[in-house]
Amino acid sequence: MSIIDDLVTGVSKEVNKVQERGQEMFQSFNLSSQVRDLEKKKSSKLVDLGRLIVDKYHGGKDVSEDTIQERVSEVVGYEDQINILKAEMDAIKPTDASAPTAQRSEAKAGFKPTPGYDCPRCHAPAARDRKFCPACGETLGAAKSDDGPVDVETEPESNGGDED
Repeated sequence: MSIIDDLVTGVSKEVNKVQERGQEMFQSFNLSSQVRDLEKKKSSKLVDLGRLIVDKYHGGKDVSEDTIQERVSEVVGYEDQINILKAEMDAIKPTDASAPTAQRSEAKAGFKPTPGYDCPRCHAPAARDRKFCPACGETLGAAKSDDGPVDVETEPESNGGDED
């Protein structure tokens, strides 16, 4: 009976993996559809904004700065929403079996990059509240705020305890 139990357990694990992967693909598809929709809306607002500016400066029409600023705010709002959705998509992608082990473990641990914040060295998505880049290990903003780094190796040498 243990062979059958092992077989059933193995099949169950594989079925769970397939189900998880299917859910991830479905979620990724939904997020990318939302991103495409937002990009279409953003493009439409940019065209509208361009028309207002051309009408104002070339056509001599009276277009208020408030109207232009309102359209700019809408475009920026779409960009923010797109960045958030892309960050969610990036959080899903590392669970792919071909991804490096470090990325998969960070995804399981709940690592979420801060939208619009990248590592200064390798430009990989990073989180502002983390001390190190998940891709290259570069020190990020959270660790740089600490004042006065301590050099452990030089402090004992400067005391000169061996000269007696």
